Amino acid sequence: MSENNKDYLCFADFEFTCGYYINKYECEILSAGVIICDKDYEIKEKFYCTCRPYRHPKLTKQCRRLTKLTQEEINDSPDSNDVMEIIVKLLKKYKINDIYVWGSSDKSALSSDVKQHQKYRKEYGNIQRVREKIFDIQEKITDKMELPEPVNIKELASAFDYTPTGNFHNALNDALALYVIYKAVCTDDIKSNEKLSEIRRKRQDKLKEQRSESEKKQKDTAFSLPLSEEEKLYYEEIKEDYKKERYYILMRSKIVNSINRNPNEIEFLLIYMKGKRNIKVIPKSKYNYTLQNLSEKAITFERNNFSELILSECRKVETVTI
Repeated sequence: MSENNKDYLCFADFEFTCGYYINKYECEILSAGVIICDKDYEIKEKFYCTCRPYRHPKLTKQCRRLTKLTQEEINDSPDSNDVMEIIVKLLKKYKINDIYVWGSSDKSALSSDVKQHQKYRKEYGNIQRVREKIFDIQEKITDKMELPEPVNIKELASAFDYTPTGNFHNALNDALALYVIYKAVCTDDIKSNEKLSEIRRKRQDKLKEQRSESEKKQKDTAFSLPLSEEEKLYYEEIKEDYKKERYYILMRSKIVNSINRNPNEIEFLLIYMKGKRNIKVIPKSKYNYTLQNLSEKAITFERNNFSELILSECRKVETVTI
């Protein structure tokens, strides 16, 4: 994060073309919303404008449903680079270095819009300038709220009684929501916010349920092939130790899954990837140059003797972080 002008803050949201045939590499800006406030959170500027895309100028059903924009609005809109020029001027006026957004998608989507302008030989410098100032505050705010995972703007804004005039997925309304959330985190006693506490509890319960389901599925896979007698004895020894049991289940499920998915393969590789405790299991015939460069260690085993490998690898691990 660059050293932002402490006198002013900028919050923004961008809506992009979307739909079943528009991927993230060819999306274009449909609208932009900006809120600029001073250090006391008094709003100084509000800016909103729709943009006319080139690659997919006709709105998809999904775009219309989410943004509530009409085709007439888009047809009458300026090019996104011209819209971004106004934003660039606002940033210069208030000497702002960072544009706060929620999530990582805005920056990559702005890059996509730059590429579309390049393809159609249109000016794109202002889009690039805005993109370079994008700063995602989602993780920072999520941590401050002690949420177990990020929450969408609509759900989070409800904890602070923000109701937009119109709808969410309107770039200005979402920028306003982000401003409200940031202001609350920096000025209010969020620990006493019951609505936020309820969101936190629901997320924690949801994650706990998802983890339980994932662990059950993994265990079912691991035990879908019979254990050897030595494995049975080992499992009895470690099943009361959660970390050791989870590592054993993880190891066995990955191996069993690969064996089941490749019934005609005899030799397999257990691969430890570099830089993190990430295990892959693949047929030896699929081990290529790229994987070799990413691998820290690769152990060959045959489908009929994988039990010995599992026991050997699990016994090497005294302390395991899952």
